[in-house]
Amino acid sequence: MPTFIVPLEFDRTKPQPHGVSERVLPWARALARRLAAPVIFVAVLEVPVGLRSVKEQALLRALLEDWRAECRTYLEDVARSFPTETPIRIVVEEGDPALVLTRLAEATKDPLLVMAAHARAGWRRLVLGSVTAQVIASGVSPVFVVPAHVPPPDETKLVLDRALVPLDGSRLAEEAVNLLPLLGTEGWEVLLLHVREGRLRRIEAEVTGDDPAVYLRELATQLSERGYRTEWLVVDGRPAQMIVEIARERAVDLIAMVTHGWGGLRDVLMGSTAEQVLAQASVPVLVRRPAPFIP
Repeated sequence: MPTFIVPLEFDRTKPQPHGVSERVLPWARALARRLAAPVIFVAVLEVPVGLRSVKEQALLRALLEDWRAECRTYLEDVARSFPTETPIRIVVEEGDPALVLTRLAEATKDPLLVMAAHARAGWRRLVLGSVTAQVIASGVSPVFVVPAHVPPPDETKLVLDRALVPLDGSRLAEEAVNLLPLLGTEGWEVLLLHVREGRLRRIEAEVTGDDPAVYLRELATQLSERGYRTEWLVVDGRPAQMIVEIARERAVDLIAMVTHGWGGLRDVLMGSTAEQVLAQASVPVLVRRPAPFIP
């Protein structure tokens, strides 16, 4: 059973004290109810560098302690909206948000980050930064991401049992299927998708044969034997665009994928497939980078 780590923002000096962070709460409540899993609520006090050099350090510490107390009160209020049987832990830390979250995940058994994000892509992320991108790139935990543009669901009707899994033919991409048990295995319906770009070619050296339909059919059979209900589909086009379109057309509840990683300036500027999907998806995205990120 995973432990859900749910970061929430609280900064009363901002016009929107919680930013987009609370958009994750309907899904977090549903997942906690579904699995009776423990939840860690996290608030990070991100202190501007300029304030650390002010002479009135005693005043600064007093302000931080007030902020810390307000964050804890806020998280306690949020915790009361969760099922009463949910084991709850509250963490309020000072520091860089991505670093605090990755360290907490490293210290937690079977962590699953559950968070909302602006999901900016390309040069906007390069300029503005992204805590979500840094946490995913760290590889310490799968991340259940609710893009900020996804409308809040009706919690009384929220269902998570139909997932789209994009596959490029690599064994690495197949690991996305193994993320689904983190959200509960029973009843999952999985749509396997391969997107061909340009002319027909062998999809990956790791997969025997040239026909993606054969590959998907064989994988679907294997998953059916493991208790999944499966479909498969091969389409032509740009991967991120087609993943988002098929997810919308087939009315899936979730996109589950493994990213090969955001590395280097080109990937930051152009965006990986996973990043582009996050920027456009109409449903949450369960994503993981399977190896620790090395800058």
